[in-house]
Amino acid sequence: MPVRTAPATPRTPLVIMSTYLILALALGWLIGLPLVLMEAPDRHAAPLDIFFNLFMLSPALAAVAVHVMERRQPAQVLYGHLARTRESEPDADAEHDSAADVEITTRLRPQTVTDALGITPLRPVSRLISWSVLGLLLFFAFSMAALPIGGLLGVYAFDPSMPVFVQDLGQRLGHDPTEFIATGLMVEAGIIFAAALGFVFLHVGAEIGWRGWFFPRAQLRWGTTRAVLITGAANGLWYAPLLAVGFFYDQADVFQAMGLMIVFCIIIGGVLAWLRMRSGSVWPAAFAQSMITAATILAYWFTSFGEQLDFRQATLQGWSGWLLPAALLGVLLLTRRRSFAPASA
Repeated sequence: MPVRTAPATPRTPLVIMSTYLILALALGWLIGLPLVLMEAPDRHAAPLDIFFNLFMLSPALAAVAVHVMERRQPAQVLYGHLARTRESEPDADAEHDSAADVEITTRLRPQTVTDALGITPLRPVSRLISWSVLGLLLFFAFSMAALPIGGLLGVYAFDPSMPVFVQDLGQRLGHDPTEFIATGLMVEAGIIFAAALGFVFLHVGAEIGWRGWFFPRAQLRWGTTRAVLITGAANGLWYAPLLAVGFFYDQADVFQAMGLMIVFCIIIGGVLAWLRMRSGSVWPAAFAQSMITAATILAYWFTSFGEQLDFRQATLQGWSGWLLPAALLGVLLLTRRRSFAPASA
């Protein structure tokens, strides 16, 4: 077997992967439960930022816990799939297993905790930066393109004159903003990208768990397509307590919101998984997630006055906004052996 210089993804036992899913869901639901049990007036007065920040950390906490379990497994269990196939001598299984363990551990670099969570590798820096920039630009483009698509499909009151943005700019300037619209747009776009950079540490906790630790192991065990489906479905279920109190889809009941969120997490999560695998770390996916949050303001800029947004149908949260990411994901899955191949060192 050739010497491997990159950290190898282990074939994690199914019981440990199941433990991660149970623990991630349990921690998230436990953190969100107080919000579900509160009356609406109490919920509005509650420190929602604290609850949300803790909630977003729960997948990372679950991943750290199961990594401790994972690293206690023998090298033959975790990395046996990388060893050369050799015929065992009769009555020498124990000796063969021991030799295989030595061969595996000396010919590859097992994952460190930061490797296992997808926090590293950070080098080559050029790869990290280029994929992170791609994540930011791609999801800014998805967020922007969702609006005219929603307008064409009749589910979003798209107005290219941006009446809300122009009115807000005029109020801030205190006079007719017509000659400053281009400058205002550039400034606001810069604010969106700056916010996406700032939000990354909020979203990286979720990415460490779902795309950092779980997805590569699910891909190794079940293949890319099933890994996208399983990771996305579990990721969507994790949001249940927030959906129950009106986060994301406040016009839908909890069951409809759950269905929408699962589909959203499968489609968007599949693209995020591609960013994670090709870059080698979770950071590009975390930046992309941050851009989704930061670019939400675009939907208000381009809507007509007096129109109410329906996030079930419009914007990147709604079905009309999923069309472009789903098309990209379809292409990626058709070429999955290359598209989702782990990044080399």
